Amino acid sequence: MNEHLQFDEDLELYALGVLDADERDAFETHLATCSICKERLAQAQQRVGFWGTNVEQMQPSAHVKQSLMERVRLESSHRVVSQHSSERRSFWSFFSQPMLAWGCAAVVAVVAVILASQTQTLKNRLNSLQAEMQTQEDAAAKDRRVAELLTSPQTQRVALKQPTDAARPEGRVYYQPQQGLLFYAANLPAAPADHVYQLWLVPAEGAPISAGIFQANEKGEASVLLPTLPAGAVAKAFAVTVEPAGGVPQPTGPKVLVGLV
Repeated sequence: MNEHLQFDEDLELYALGVLDADERDAFETHLATCSICKERLAQAQQRVGFWGTNVEQMQPSAHVKQSLMERVRLESSHRVVSQHSSERRSFWSFFSQPMLAWGCAAVVAVVAVILASQTQTLKNRLNSLQAEMQTQEDAAAKDRRVAELLTSPQTQRVALKQPTDAARPEGRVYYQPQQGLLFYAANLPAAPADHVYQLWLVPAEGAPISAGIFQANEKGEASVLLPTLPAGAVAKAFAVTVEPAGGVPQPTGPKVLVGLV
């Protein structure tokens, strides 16, 4: 009886068809010469068929169930590993084909060039928008300063005119020592060739301070907006003179407009 114990747990497994190849071969070799195991196998096959058709399921012995589940788990693991290995081989064999590999490389290169071009276009557009926004912000800031200067109660309003009786050209200065200066002129003739008009702030003390050079347009209009001046300079007068092109550090030419504060 003991010589058949090694095959007892294989009966149901063989009937179910889940023995591995080596175990199946060994069992079938033994079965060819053992009538006892043949009889037991027939009984096992009947039990397997009974399990599949009978409503009240028969519970196999504990050692048979444990062996069956272990074999099923091992078979499943082997199939998963085999499937993954096959998939990896298929994946790499796909890219190992020369024509496919070169084709994929070409597609990747084209996509990279397109993306690089689009990225550069977007960067250029972004830089252009940022520059445009900065220009608009600077213009808006200048407009705010002009409005504040014109409406400030501390702004000095000085009318400038020719020091002669003709008094055709005229100008107006808006000056606030902490906020800056605005100058407008009308009816100014064109400056002589190679010459410009130059606006001067005449301080209460010290030499005149240049407030910028300008030219009159075809209508005789001109302006100087927010020139760079020493902060807090106290003015006693303003003047416009005709000077060589580019302006001079101190007034040298004839006075065209003069106004006292």
